[in-house]
Amino acid sequence: MCGINGIWNLDRAPIDSGELDRFTDSLSHRGPDGRGIFIDQAHSIGLGHRRLAILDLSEAGRQPMSYADGRFTIVFNGEIYNFIEIRQKLEKRGFRFNSDSDTEVILAAYTQWGQKCQLEFNGMWAFAIWDSKEQTLFLSRDRFGVKPLFFLASERRLIFASELKAFMALSNQHRPEFDDGMIALMGNHEMNQKTILKGVRNLPGGHSLVITRGIAPRICRWWETYEHLDIVPQTFEEQVEAYHELFLDACKIRMRSDVPIATALSGGLDSSAVLCAMAEIGALMTVGERQSRDWQNAFVLDYTDTSHSERHYAEEVVRATGVNSTYESISRNRDFDKELVGAIFSLEAIQKNDAHLGPWLIYQAMRRAGITVSLDGHGGDEGLAGYHHYPRIGLQSAIWPWKRRRWDDLVDIASGMYSAEVEVGHNMYTISRGAVGKDRISRVMGRKAILGMVKKSPMLFEFLRNTVAARITGGKPFGQSSRDWIKIRKSDPEVVRESDWKNHIRGDVNRALYFDFHYGTLPTILRNFDRDSMAHGVEVRAPFLDWRLVAFSMALPEDSKLGQGYTKRILRDAMKSTLPDSIRLRKSKMGFSSPLTEWYQAGLKQFVKDSLNSQEFLESSIWDGRSIRDYIERCYRDNRYSDATASWPYIQASILLKEFRARNSQT
Repeated sequence: MCGINGIWNLDRAPIDSGELDRFTDSLSHRGPDGRGIFIDQAHSIGLGHRRLAILDLSEAGRQPMSYADGRFTIVFNGEIYNFIEIRQKLEKRGFRFNSDSDTEVILAAYTQWGQKCQLEFNGMWAFAIWDSKEQTLFLSRDRFGVKPLFFLASERRLIFASELKAFMALSNQHRPEFDDGMIALMGNHEMNQKTILKGVRNLPGGHSLVITRGIAPRICRWWETYEHLDIVPQTFEEQVEAYHELFLDACKIRMRSDVPIATALSGGLDSSAVLCAMAEIGALMTVGERQSRDWQNAFVLDYTDTSHSERHYAEEVVRATGVNSTYESISRNRDFDKELVGAIFSLEAIQKNDAHLGPWLIYQAMRRAGITVSLDGHGGDEGLAGYHHYPRIGLQSAIWPWKRRRWDDLVDIASGMYSAEVEVGHNMYTISRGAVGKDRISRVMGRKAILGMVKKSPMLFEFLRNTVAARITGGKPFGQSSRDWIKIRKSDPEVVRESDWKNHIRGDVNRALYFDFHYGTLPTILRNFDRDSMAHGVEVRAPFLDWRLVAFSMALPEDSKLGQGYTKRILRDAMKSTLPDSIRLRKSKMGFSSPLTEWYQAGLKQFVKDSLNSQEFLESSIWDGRSIRDYIERCYRDNRYSDATASWPYIQASILLKEFRARNSQT
């Protein structure tokens, strides 16, 4: 896990070593364990690398790394988890290795298979390979875009880096300007190629970029999940067994490390399942395996004195696994100023309704404790239908697939169902608050046929409590309260979407999952946690993003994910023997989201007011700062704290621009 960058002067201008040094060192937070520079003035190319040492801590593993008598040179960010198996395959073909690193395995694989080597890798990566013989630069990003890679291409120059902030270290004539239109969108830009810097593009996950001198750059899609869907067993019991085996192996190969590892434990199902799987693997680990022996470390985020605290759930998992635990407590009265500025700048984007300070602090705590690898639960919700809107989609599809307009009727019905255990067949569903029973449902819904359909397709009533709330209350569009505060035209984000997959994925729930996994929710989550962790030099590994597990999950029928009163049904059954039932069977969901409304009332209050009254905010050319300030002041006066949080993305944007410009002026 590292920071990578490069400059290729296509006009044959010499590489400025000072510029390359600054460019490389701007990523020092991603790789605090070392640095390396490669310059080939004969071809006007320079590569930079900041190292976070995880595998092969010796000098043999340092980068940039050359291979095949210097023909190929690589800079690599990430991990290839199955590098041992690939190495063994290549050794049988006569390859010899000088290190124990996965980096050298990538170079050998590229020598053997060319660009098809990507299909051999199980991991997360962004790398660049320079071929001096063919004068070709090959950039690759992993299947799902776990590791970032940005590039700026012109007729004269090709520049790439792991983060946007690195581009601020370029010389004045090459430094990109801010795209105010993209900033004005006030949201995620991860599902498209555009960024907040003009001309700088995001290489999408599952894509590669090939540049040969004299030939226009070519972006190629090398991976599409629907083309690799697994053939799943027929019975649910067999599916559970197969899933359990795949999940354990996904965790096991991600425990390969020459340094201690940990888990960012939320107390939710996904991170708890990962830690319990590690405990199961650790009990069977044999001498000689490359897995780290020091894995028994859990770091728990505790939003003290807020409704978001899930410490008690995390403590149950800690007791069940016997691991060491560290609790990072964030009080609602905490002084957020300096930490928030650091977290916002690290993120390089605007997270509309979340401060994202909690994860940033968790990984900071890990680094202070000497931990540089964390196995976390990202991807479980998008792979196995963990969010509350998936049951809504399933219910809509299952009950009235031929009359979608009658979904409003179901919303009306569900809005009156609160807090009772409602018996449907042999299953019990808890519906939130109030009191109703089966006779109430029957009276309102009317027909036994509908109840029969619900029985056959066990999508959950329990999760309606959150999904219908937005429909009932009519939530406001983000960024617009009583007026539109944006001054300038919002740029067209050029959303990257592929249409073919819709013809290959069956079922409304599965289609929603496929979109969220590849184009919607997950890319933003991966961006956030990469920046949160790498701000402190911590590598995050996600077993749920193992491509084999994804191909299996996406091929599962919907009832294997949503059924018997639960989301993530197959995971819950697969972890019966190791995961405490209090976690395995819980239906509430919190995750790492910040208690922003509660913070607005306490520790964040002064920070918000100071931000809104700053000169940069009030005089912004992107938004109407005075109107926003006046509106938020009225919200505070009337104790409408949840409405006041509408200012948060504007505050984020203001701080982000200020910090970027400060670094811009320093270079």
